Amino acid sequence: MASIIFTLLLSWRLEGGGAAINDAGSLRMQSYRLGLLLSNHPPEEEIAHKIQEFDTTLNNLEAGDPARPLFLPGTPEVMHQMAKLKSQWQQQIKPALQISLQQKTAFDEKYLQNFVTSIDNLVLAIETVNTRYTYWLRLFQSGLIAMVLIGASVMVVLLYLWIIRPLDELQEGVYHIHDGNLGVQVPINQLTEFAQLDRGFNQMSSRLQQLYTNLEDEVIKKTHDLAEKNYTLKTLYSFSRLLNQTQTTAEAGNIFLKRIMRLIPAQAGSIRLIDNKRRRIDLIAHCGLPENLQNAEACQKLEDCFCGQSVKQNSWQPIYFNNEAKIPKQSFTDCEKSGFQYLEVFKIRYNQQDLGIMTLYFNQEYTFTTNTTGLIGALCNLLGLVLTNIRLADESRQLAVLQERNFIAQGLHDSIAQTLTFLNLQVQMLESALTTQNQEQISENLQFIKSGVQECYEDVRELLLNFRTKISRKEFADAVHTLVERFEQQTHARVRVEWQGDGPHLSSEQQLQFIFILQESLSNIRKHAQATEVDLTFNNQNDFTMIITDNGKGFDTVSLETLSGNHVGLQIMRERARRIHAQLKLDSQPNQYSRISLILPKQERILI
Repeated sequence: MASIIFTLLLSWRLEGGGAAINDAGSLRMQSYRLGLLLSNHPPEEEIAHKIQEFDTTLNNLEAGDPARPLFLPGTPEVMHQMAKLKSQWQQQIKPALQISLQQKTAFDEKYLQNFVTSIDNLVLAIETVNTRYTYWLRLFQSGLIAMVLIGASVMVVLLYLWIIRPLDELQEGVYHIHDGNLGVQVPINQLTEFAQLDRGFNQMSSRLQQLYTNLEDEVIKKTHDLAEKNYTLKTLYSFSRLLNQTQTTAEAGNIFLKRIMRLIPAQAGSIRLIDNKRRRIDLIAHCGLPENLQNAEACQKLEDCFCGQSVKQNSWQPIYFNNEAKIPKQSFTDCEKSGFQYLEVFKIRYNQQDLGIMTLYFNQEYTFTTNTTGLIGALCNLLGLVLTNIRLADESRQLAVLQERNFIAQGLHDSIAQTLTFLNLQVQMLESALTTQNQEQISENLQFIKSGVQECYEDVRELLLNFRTKISRKEFADAVHTLVERFEQQTHARVRVEWQGDGPHLSSEQQLQFIFILQESLSNIRKHAQATEVDLTFNNQNDFTMIITDNGKGFDTVSLETLSGNHVGLQIMRERARRIHAQLKLDSQPNQYSRISLILPKQERILI
C-alpha cells in the first residue's frame, strides 16, 4: 500500500514537472515573438499585451497551479535557475523591451539570446529532476511487481498449509471410514477452526467404531427391552380381558390372584380390601394361604397386622421376619408360625385412593426387578379400576331397582290404592244398607263395588303392561299405535295421530319415557276427561315434541298446581320428564279442552 501511494505521488510530481517544462518552453517562444515584433514596429498596445502575457506565464510558473497540476520541483538548482530567470527578466529584458518600444529601435539579440539560454537552463534543471523521479517511479513499480509475486507465493503456501492440507487429511479420513476402517484419527491442526473440525471428526469416528463394535450387544439389549415391553403389554391385555368378564368382587380377586401366582413364585397370596371406617381389612381372595391366616383376628385389623400397619403408615416396603431374634416362641407372628420368612405387599389403588392390598408370602427372599415391580403395580391399579367398576355397577343396579320400585309404588298409589279406598267405602255403605234392609241402596252399592273391582282389574292390567314395555328405536311408532288402539277399545273415543318431521331417532331411554308419559296421559283421559276425541301430534324437528289434546271437561291448572301433592300421576310424568331433561307443560280450559306438551330440546338429543 505504501509503494502504491508513493508511486502515485511520483506520478503527480512528474505530471507537475512536465507542465512546468511546457510553460518554460512557452517562455522561450514568447521571447522570440517579442524580439520579432519589435523589428516590425507594431503598435505599443500589442507589445504591452505580449509583455503582460509573459509576466503572467512567469508568475504561474513560479507560483504553480495544483489544479492542472503545475509546479516547479523544489530542488535548489531549479529554485536558483528560476530566481536567475526572473531577475534577468525584471532587470534586463523587460526594461530593454520597453526602451526599444519607446525609441522605435530593434531589440539587441545579444540580450535575447542570453535570456533564452537562462530559460533553457531552467528547463534542463526541471528535466533533470523529472528524470530522477522517473527512475524512482520505475524502481517502486519493479518493487511492487516483486511484492505481488512474493505475496502470491506466500498465499499459495499458506493456503496449502492452512486449508488444503487439513482438508486433504479430513478427506483421507473419510476414505478410511468409507473403506470400513472405523476409528481412524486425523491429526489435530493448530488452527482453531480446523482443530474443532478435526476433534469432531475424531469423536465421530470413535463413536462409529464403538457403535459398530457394540452393535450386537445393543441389538440384544434392545431386543430384550422390546420383549419385556411386549410381555408387559400382553400381560396387561390378558388381565384386562379376564377381569372385565367378572361380575363380583370375589370372582375378580380370585382370578387376579391366580394369574399373579403364575407370574411370581410365591408360596401363597391374599387380597384384602380396606375398610377405613371399621379400621379393618376384609379378605376377598386367597391362594395357598393357611387356614389360620384366613381366619386370624390380627389379620383383620389395621393396627394388629403387619400388612395393615403398612397401610396405616403409608409404607409399602418388604416385610422380613427373623425367627432367631424372637424369644420365646409365643411371640412369633401367625405368618412366621406358618413358615413364611418374607412378605411383599402391593397396594390396590384407583384415582389416588387406596382400595386394598395384595400380599405375597415367600419361604425365602425373592428379588423383584424394577420391571416386575412396575408390572405388578400396574396390574394392581387395573384391579382397582375393575373393583371400582363392579361397585359402581352394583350401585347403579340398586339405584335402578329403587327407582322402578318408586314408580311402581306411585303407580299403585295413584290407581289401585284409590280404587281400593273407594271399594272400602262402598263395603261400609253396603253393610249399613244390609242392616236397614234398603234394597235400592244395596243394589246401588253392589253395582259400585262391581264397577270398582272392574276398574281395579283394568288398572292392574295397565300397570303390568307398563312394566313389561320394552321398545327399540324402530318399534317406537308401533308402541304408540298399540297404546292408541287399546285406548280406543277401552273408551270408544276417536284418536287422530299425526307425525311431522324426519329428524334423528331418540335414544332408547328417551323413547321409553315418552311412551310411559303417553300411557299415563291416556289413562288420565280415560279416567277423568270423558273425552270423545283425542289428537296426538309428534313433531320431530330440532326439538322432539309430543302434544296430547282432548275435548274433555278439562281442569283448572291453577288449582291443579296448588294441589299437586295429591296428583301422583302428574308427579310421575314430571319425574320421567326430568329424567331425560325434557319440559312438561299443561294447558286446559274447563269444559273445553286439555293439552299436555312434552318437549325434548335439541341439545339433549343423542344424534347417532
